[in-house]
Amino acid sequence: MKKVTLIRTVSDKDKCLGVLIVTDDKTGVEFVCRTLELPWKENAQSISCFSPGKYVCKYTMSQSFKIKTYEVTGVPNRAGIRIHSANYVSQLRGCIALGDSHKDINGDGITDVTASVNTVAKFEKTMNYEDFELHIIEI
Repeated sequence: MKKVTLIRTVSDKDKCLGVLIVTDDKTGVEFVCRTLELPWKENAQSISCFSPGKYVCKYTMSQSFKIKTYEVTGVPNRAGIRIHSANYVSQLRGCIALGDSHKDINGDGITDVTASVNTVAKFEKTMNYEDFELHIIEI
């Protein structure tokens, strides 16, 4: 059984950064990447990250992106939260972007994620496009 944990490590007025780790009971760590989310703004739709907790993620068709992505379900008072590619926090509306590393790509002083498209593809393949439970914790 694969376990997916997102550890939020940095949260400020501009963004929320973290590390996403996929582990398997038998094989150990299978995948690690960096995450980028909107800052905490009281769980407000489209402008905030969402509360730490456990959520079921399902590989479903996104009406916005017109492709299948992982949807984070069961978030109180929220809908349409996706795990998808994005490099900049300005590209997010409450979703989780995955990347290879944290870096200020565009020089605006806000940390971004790199190689997002490739990182999301690797994550989806690691998960075999199957549903999973996402554990989000803050440190």
